[in-house]
Amino acid sequence: MVVITCPQCNYSRSIPVERIPPRTRWVRCPRCGTRFEFVRSEGDQEDKKGIAIPWERRAQLGLWKGLTRTMRGVLFSPKRTFSSTPVTGGWREPLAFGLLVGSLGSMFTFFWEFMAESIGILKPLWGVSTSMSSPLVFLILMFLSPLFVTVYLLISSVIIHVLLLLVRGGTNGFGATFRVVSYSQATAVWSVIPFLGGAIGWMWRSIVYIIGLKEAQETSYTRVILAFSIPFALLIVLISGLLVFVMRFIHI
Repeated sequence: MVVITCPQCNYSRSIPVERIPPRTRWVRCPRCGTRFEFVRSEGDQEDKKGIAIPWERRAQLGLWKGLTRTMRGVLFSPKRTFSSTPVTGGWREPLAFGLLVGSLGSMFTFFWEFMAESIGILKPLWGVSTSMSSPLVFLILMFLSPLFVTVYLLISSVIIHVLLLLVRGGTNGFGATFRVVSYSQATAVWSVIPFLGGAIGWMWRSIVYIIGLKEAQETSYTRVILAFSIPFALLIVLISGLLVFVMRFIHI
């Protein structure tokens, strides 16, 4: 089966591979009538996920449409977006998207923190200043934002995938996890909202992670949620062990 999604209205339809003529290059959406190019992947015979995400079709759509349609799909239709997107295709495209959008989100976050500390909204903790009010520190953080985002994407993808493997939820490999983590950076757009944007983006990203990983890895919500619960369970066990140790030490 091949899932064909209209880039204009996001209407999707599953069509058996054998019903698609080998030389088909263009299709027309039955809902809105838009004519768009049909991209046949090499794995159409095995992979039911048929059409690349708009960002990866920006050569046909244009950079702006490829970017905005991907962000809109990830933010408001993550189930449809990740269920119809191939889980293969390399790291370069998802990394480029995550790096671009994530870096912009980080820059906005640093900017609002800089403004908050400059006008005295953020107070130093226990008398220790975060130095965000320093223009030099602010510029350095802005400059290093792409590096921070790249490290975050790689490390978080590895950690999340290991957790999925522990619950047998990493069916489609590390590449599928990395694609979800990278494209979920679309939620960084909420960082444009002063002060509260980072928190909104974090909560939104958590939801997109769960939905996206479930679809991309073709597993269940239970396994994904269980995977994300493992660190919290380990933290609770660690804190409980420390409390028991402290209590025994006090009674000695």
